[in-house]
Amino acid sequence: MLSFTPLLIKYMKKLFILSLLLVSSLVFAQLPSSTIPLAPDIAAIKKKNVLIIAMTKKDVPPFFSGDADNIRGLDVEIARRIGVLVGVPVEFRRDAESFAEVVEQVRDGRADLAVSKLSITGPRLLTVQFSEPYIKLKQAMIINRLWLSQNSQGREVYEVLRGFNGKISFIRNSSYDTFARANFPRAIYTPEDSWDTIINNVTNGQIAAAYRDEFEVKKISFEKPEAAITTKTVTISDSIDNIAVAVNNNSIQLLSVVNYVIRNEYSNIDTKKLMDRYKAEKKPVVPAAK
Repeated sequence: MLSFTPLLIKYMKKLFILSLLLVSSLVFAQLPSSTIPLAPDIAAIKKKNVLIIAMTKKDVPPFFSGDADNIRGLDVEIARRIGVLVGVPVEFRRDAESFAEVVEQVRDGRADLAVSKLSITGPRLLTVQFSEPYIKLKQAMIINRLWLSQNSQGREVYEVLRGFNGKISFIRNSSYDTFARANFPRAIYTPEDSWDTIINNVTNGQIAAAYRDEFEVKKISFEKPEAAITTKTVTISDSIDNIAVAVNNNSIQLLSVVNYVIRNEYSNIDTKKLMDRYKAEKKPVVPAAK
């Protein structure tokens, strides 16, 4: 029968503890480290500790509206959720005069993302990357009724639009500048800086039609119901306006984060939900009772 001296027992205990420490160190050496290097694009954002979001200077409710201290809207929410996942605060850059300039700010690195009710177009795809769409809107037109009557000659509206040759207006340097020239090659193009100016022009007959997405066109019936007297609204069901986030070509990992946010939190937005948000924002604020 084996017998152990107290000194030997003490030595064996130390050896056992050392063995445990060695095994533990080997196990932990194989576990993922919290100091694994970040992807270069994410590391650059972390280093400056801010995610810069490009938006146009003009408000586009319910996507974004308000000043820097009180900005709100769907695009604002999306941008902030992306910032949370990256782990940095968000800063909204709102000095772009047009949607085209918003894209340019992302392309040349002045902004990390453009979340600005931005449409995917062929020319834009050549300079930046786009996320998955978070909204898919049908394209639409507001047509002057008198012009339509004079040019229909008994034809259906879709037949008139197929060969549309009147004056068509859209916001300058927007996606509809691109869409109009592709879809209506026989039209006379009259771009404007103001959507209100465009609506007034089509209402009083200075132009034949205004061209934008179905949501913005539906807003007209809510804001200016009297416009229905002189204009007709037409939705172009086979022409889709995909709204997405623009990302610099080098920001591969950031694009993955953006797509994750859209897929998990903003994949079921439609025109009705947009209108509900818009109407809620337009409601007057009732002063609290004193």
